Amino acid sequence: MRGMMLTAGLGTRLRPITEKFAKPAVPFLGVPLLKYPLWLMRAAGVNELVLNSHWKAEQIKSLADEISAPDLRVHVSHEDGAPLGSGGGIWKARAWLDQRATGDQDSFFVANGDEVILPHDTSILAKFKKAHSESGALATILVMKHPLVGTQFGGVWASADGDVRGFGKVGADFGDDAVGYHYIGLLLLHPRVFDYMPEGESNILYDVLKSAIAASEKVRVVVSDFTWFETGNPHDFLRATDEALHLLDNASRIGNFASSVLKDAGLRRAAQALRDITATYWTPGTALEKQDGALILRAPGSSLSGSVKGFAVLEKGAQVTSAVEKIVAMPGASISAPRTNEICL
Repeated sequence: MRGMMLTAGLGTRLRPITEKFAKPAVPFLGVPLLKYPLWLMRAAGVNELVLNSHWKAEQIKSLADEISAPDLRVHVSHEDGAPLGSGGGIWKARAWLDQRATGDQDSFFVANGDEVILPHDTSILAKFKKAHSESGALATILVMKHPLVGTQFGGVWASADGDVRGFGKVGADFGDDAVGYHYIGLLLLHPRVFDYMPEGESNILYDVLKSAIAASEKVRVVVSDFTWFETGNPHDFLRATDEALHLLDNASRIGNFASSVLKDAGLRRAAQALRDITATYWTPGTALEKQDGALILRAPGSSLSGSVKGFAVLEKGAQVTSAVEKIVAMPGASISAPRTNEICL
């Protein structure tokens, strides 16, 4: 199955971290952000993958080389000049994704390359693929409920039976009965979606699928429950780190999954998914430990001689010799003075 991960964005909201890293290469709990959606796409059966690149393109190329495997062919679609947006990036990669000329009508996955999404339903990807295939839709969008849709951020607005009416922040624009959902960054697209794509920059939702809906194409949602970590800006990145560390700590104590450490079954499955992802992608020697109530994640080559409150993540080669509280030390960072609530480069 073919797929594409959108990895060419500038990551402007996460500066200054993204002045040093392409956002998909930013480590989150010792794992580059790109590898969280990669885990989902691999679980869905993707065996040929396109990454697009622009900012820090050499880091995306390095990740492409790293994740390539005998059962996963990886291509890089580079965007010169300026990033082409989600729709434009797919359009530029069409030679790999659109195989209709050979008689292949198979749909393909598209995922944001910087989302940390943990499913509560272990069978959701199979259900997602089945729903898309059976509906005959041009596009099927995986979504979740979120209380801030329509206020803090826009959403995918659909009828009660799952037909998408549009995208935006104001639900009333799509009918009084429209239900708003949060787009988690995962799509299934039939290759005829390219018939609606303009050449150059575009947004896959607000330009491409909006035009397709206006042309009476069927676009659907599949709704499920997820644990979603917002990592788009430094404040939310730190908060997500705190929450994910505690989830990972709980996962380490769940054991045979009959434990009541996490009373909610969906959250237990999310914790299991996080444990599976880190077990798959952690560099050997990375470890999570607890000291005086603080959670500390240490990657190989890091060192800690100061005290920790709350949490500390020490990425590869980070050196901490001072008291710290709720910090992420990025690869190679050196911290010799007290730091609090900070991502340290």
